[in-house]
Amino acid sequence: MLDRLTAYPLFRLTLALATGIFVSGFFFSEITCVSELEIAWGCTFVIALACYPLKVYRWRMLFGIVVYMNVALLGAVLFLSEREAIRYAWVKKPVVYIGTIMDVPHHKPKTMQAVVQVECMKVDSAQCWQAVDRKIVLYWMPDSIQGVLSCGDRLVFRSRISRPVSDVELSGFDYGLYLERQGIAGTAVAFAGDWQKLKSHTSLSFRQRALLYREQIVRIFQSWGLEGEVLAVVSALTVGDKSELTQELKDSYTAAGTSHILALSGMHIVLLAFIVSWILYPLRYVRGGKWLLSILIVIFLWSFAFLSGLSPSVIRAVVMYTLCVVAAVFTESRFAGVSSVSLAAFLMLLYQPMYLFDVSFQLSFVAVLSLLVIYPLVERLLHSRWWVLNYLWQSLAISFAAQLGTLPFILCYFGTFPTYFLLANLVVTPLSVVILALTLICLVCGAISWLVKGLSLSVQVLNGIMEWVQGLSGSQITSVYFSPLQAWLLALCIVAALLYVSRRSARKLIAVLCCLDVLMVTFLVDRLASTEDYLYFSRSGIYTKREHNVVQLFAKNGICQIKTLRVALANDARWKDKEVTERLPLDYIYICKGFKGDMEDLTALFQLRKVVFDNALNESYKKRLRDECESLGIACVDMTEKGSYGVLIK
Repeated sequence: MLDRLTAYPLFRLTLALATGIFVSGFFFSEITCVSELEIAWGCTFVIALACYPLKVYRWRMLFGIVVYMNVALLGAVLFLSEREAIRYAWVKKPVVYIGTIMDVPHHKPKTMQAVVQVECMKVDSAQCWQAVDRKIVLYWMPDSIQGVLSCGDRLVFRSRISRPVSDVELSGFDYGLYLERQGIAGTAVAFAGDWQKLKSHTSLSFRQRALLYREQIVRIFQSWGLEGEVLAVVSALTVGDKSELTQELKDSYTAAGTSHILALSGMHIVLLAFIVSWILYPLRYVRGGKWLLSILIVIFLWSFAFLSGLSPSVIRAVVMYTLCVVAAVFTESRFAGVSSVSLAAFLMLLYQPMYLFDVSFQLSFVAVLSLLVIYPLVERLLHSRWWVLNYLWQSLAISFAAQLGTLPFILCYFGTFPTYFLLANLVVTPLSVVILALTLICLVCGAISWLVKGLSLSVQVLNGIMEWVQGLSGSQITSVYFSPLQAWLLALCIVAALLYVSRRSARKLIAVLCCLDVLMVTFLVDRLASTEDYLYFSRSGIYTKREHNVVQLFAKNGICQIKTLRVALANDARWKDKEVTERLPLDYIYICKGFKGDMEDLTALFQLRKVVFDNALNESYKKRLRDECESLGIACVDMTEKGSYGVLIK
């Protein structure tokens, strides 16, 4: 089947669309050329129309190339247009905004957090409101006078909105870029007294109503007496609410290789469809029952998607299942799954090209394609007369196929590999079916005490098994980070190996070995390259980094010695109005929020070579300190536009 994937036009068109989006996002990160790309798209469209009537056989390849170029250009245009619709030139000082809370607020250690649709703003010098129409992540301090904000409330707040600065050099994660690809244009903090709830309430959108229904379902779970880790797992597994999951619980599922069960995805949709089809199985004996059963399952799944908050992952899975059902009804092709999955990806990327850079989107579609391609190759290796052995083998084959297909992505994004994923997944699927079935029965029939006890016991058994797998020796291999190039090479190796397994030949074996050789060469180059240590100032802390290992430095007196470098962290008033007989040489001093004093206080104690200002410092205070540095002839670095500042340790 693998070598026939490219025979499907939808699959090839989806690849072309994804290629256009990927190239525009990778190479045009700061360049805007939508007009030029639109002209190129129009030209290729006209050329494709001109080539289509030609029935000459030798022109067939030209028509195909032009069509793929046209679709790729369409992806680039859609992506760049969407990105420009997200970005906004925020005012670089606190101003007044009016916005609407778009989702259910989440509790943070000291604040509340929610996505807010900013409608308009009013600069101090302006007399009228200016339209904004952008989404931001707003953090606000609770205010007892104003009360509690909920989904759909409107508020007016005064704050400084900005795009989060990137500390990708230190952490390897660009938070600002991540938010942009989620449709978020910036972040802001509103302190108590700087925000006010408006009396006017906007009509709730379809998704906001879905989120409120999800909150009601979670409260129903609580009324059953579920609490702690049991409530957290039931809420995550059934309606996708992960707010109650603790980090320890997430770590145990991740180490066991079953973290996908805690995020609503295609697996949950398939399990729910299986449960509903089993309950309504008698309909198959009625005339037209198969059609009716398929329609009822699709209606149930879309209802479930609504009650789970219409999250993108659930919508993606339900769309794929719906298209698979439609394809199975109208065609008998055994490859209808490839066409339906390709169509689902194509439509979703047309609707929102940013989805391509969502890790869950990539893992979902790659996992489904892996099941369609790899699972048949593995499943046919063993057949038994005993249904138990067949079930065990099929379960292992499904887990192996999904894990093998997503392996390059997992090693690139997370750098970990669960060793006992096959063992853990043997029990996850049946227990998940039991938990989902008991939850549905309790929601429909009421909280019957013995059913609720069975539900609680099932979750406790599941959590216990995951903790036991996590506790096994070598349960998780960590710090196995692949570069994007190495991940692509590994994926190429897997594809080449599958091609060889499906239809063996010497050329395919040579291709597999060549891919492995190139991958080994990249590891050898990394091994021979000299590793260097770096010192980073970021997030009000001082860190050292070697490759992917990051260590934060602490010192009681605020002064650290790293080889030949002496650095200090100034985040309090410990050095204000102090005197010394001899000044201490300092290579760097990192001034952060909480620092009290001025540069004269520091120069009286230290011989300063360079000063680094954190981006969380008050702007006016930072400007005064910067002016003092300039008058004293001290070099300084402002991290306002950058999330971290790195120095090579020699």
